[in-house]
Amino acid sequence: MALTVDKLINDDRFCGENVLQFILYLPLGIVLLLVRIVLALVLWIASIILPNNQAVRQLLSTLACWTFGVYVKLKGSRDPRCSVMVANCVSCLDSLAASHVLGTISLKKWKVPPFFASTLGIRNAAQFVRKQHFADCPSKPVLLQPEGGPTNGKGLLRFTDWPFQIGNRVQPVAITVERPFTNVTVHRPSDARDKFPWSDAWWFLWTPATVFRVRLLPALERRDDDDAAFAQRLRHAIADGLGVEMADYKWEELNQGTSAPRRREPPAELTRLARQVKEVLPAVPIRDIMRDLATTRSVDVTITNFLEGATPYTPEDPPASSAPRYVTPAPTGVFPASARDRQLSFQERKTHMIAAARRRYIEKHGLDAALC
Repeated sequence: MALTVDKLINDDRFCGENVLQFILYLPLGIVLLLVRIVLALVLWIASIILPNNQAVRQLLSTLACWTFGVYVKLKGSRDPRCSVMVANCVSCLDSLAASHVLGTISLKKWKVPPFFASTLGIRNAAQFVRKQHFADCPSKPVLLQPEGGPTNGKGLLRFTDWPFQIGNRVQPVAITVERPFTNVTVHRPSDARDKFPWSDAWWFLWTPATVFRVRLLPALERRDDDDAAFAQRLRHAIADGLGVEMADYKWEELNQGTSAPRRREPPAELTRLARQVKEVLPAVPIRDIMRDLATTRSVDVTITNFLEGATPYTPEDPPASSAPRYVTPAPTGVFPASARDRQLSFQERKTHMIAAARRRYIEKHGLDAALC
């Protein structure tokens, strides 16, 4: 049976029905919260005054695990030939668990204080856009979580968040998490991928312990696959390792399921934007345009997604009564390697779009094309 949005998210913080155990633990939880707040202050001071070396980073990682009550169980062995690992996302502290047992660097777009990001093993994706980094630092692998955000772990979302082109050998990682009394991740309509879920992190301090199980799966070779096919193979491997289904949703679509029920008719503004995209890309089905616009809310970004192959679609046949009035370059699905090639690709698309807009203007106002 296909997974629905409500099965992939937790709307309520508390789980279970044993109210008596929760009431008995409540005073201890408050004391534990206060102790861990003191530990967090010590962690902050230590991250400022101590030198930045491997031993200190390991010490800070251990102290961070004590602070948040994180206990990690590792299963499997790391492939030393893999500098990239790909994992599912189940909590805001996945990076801490992976960094503690694997020494990984996690790439996130969350806006968090530098000392907090460093302690959790988080780095800015812009620092690792060059593949040479992996050849220079194979002992410190990069952990990617291309789902874009955490779920309750009952399904695997579509992979959409790739900060750079992945290598030819990647190791998939399956992460599960358990804790008593409360759910680890709770979705709210205001959630955004660039905002750190502080409310989820706060409950780590109150909970007695949160157990992460990190399972390293056999590494996969790219062979003749392109990025999309290789990512799909990685997704299949992680879903099999977790024993869950693969859901046909992006992370941004989860929050739409927690808000008010959708209207059957799309909003007028979204329909207007879709018409603009359809004029430029007549071969793209309107349903695919609406789906992408629901995430981007931008005509330019949606057009770019289709042209570059970031958003797949099945071209529809043009109406038999009229031939296409202009030609749009077909998406290649390959991101150019050099800045010069990307600029040429952009200029080519820009030239086609300007020519198409000029032709439509001439036809609309009945002008003489020779005089324009």
